[in-house]
Amino acid sequence: MFRKQVLSGIICLVLLAGAATVLRAQEGDITNARVVEMTKIGLDDDIIIAKIKGGKCSFQLADSDLMDLKKAGVSSKVVAVMLDASQLTVTRVMIDQKEIEVHTLGEAKSGGRLGAALTHGLSSAKEKAYLEGPHSKIIVSPTPVIFLELPKDDTIDNYILVKMDPKSDRREIEVASTGLLVGQKSGIRAEAIQKTAAKSLGGNKYSLTPTDTLKNGEYMIYVNGSMDKIKGTYGRGYDFTVE
Repeated sequence: MFRKQVLSGIICLVLLAGAATVLRAQEGDITNARVVEMTKIGLDDDIIIAKIKGGKCSFQLADSDLMDLKKAGVSSKVVAVMLDASQLTVTRVMIDQKEIEVHTLGEAKSGGRLGAALTHGLSSAKEKAYLEGPHSKIIVSPTPVIFLELPKDDTIDNYILVKMDPKSDRREIEVASTGLLVGQKSGIRAEAIQKTAAKSLGGNKYSLTPTDTLKNGEYMIYVNGSMDKIKGTYGRGYDFTVE
């Protein structure tokens, strides 16, 4: 009798441990193993797909991984959704192995308008966009290792390395200028753009290497075409500080 009670207790502990493991897996990312587990317990494809679309996914989908999923009985319908869920919608940027978040430049601050007015437009009025704060939270080396993984329809030509103008409370980029001598220009001024060499790493992944060692200061990987003045957006980019 005593042995049966002990055995029952052990079985209960094993079942509870298994349930706890399943619960922990359900609280985390949806992985290949989680999809295989849901398939093996008999969940319908539509339920698994709903889980994938509503959860945070972390899939491994190399050719060998796809074969393993097929052997485990995961349907091609579910695998297709896994592939779709793994497509990037926002560019992923890492510099010196540090993940960089994209930031939106604030409303433009104009400079030189008084000078332009006094000289009847001979001197130029400059339009500048800015980020709050004198420095980025990300500190990198003067020879940074820059990695970009782009969404499917994006191109590396849309990304340029720009040196920002430091101020006491912000960092600025000149985005336009107007004057009789210079006419009307829009875009980042040439002097601020740092020369780089891009190398394809396959799968829409690239390394971006500055041609010269970067001087200490404030920088941004600026996204060309991200300015939309109608919406009050003066560009987006990935900022960092070189020290």
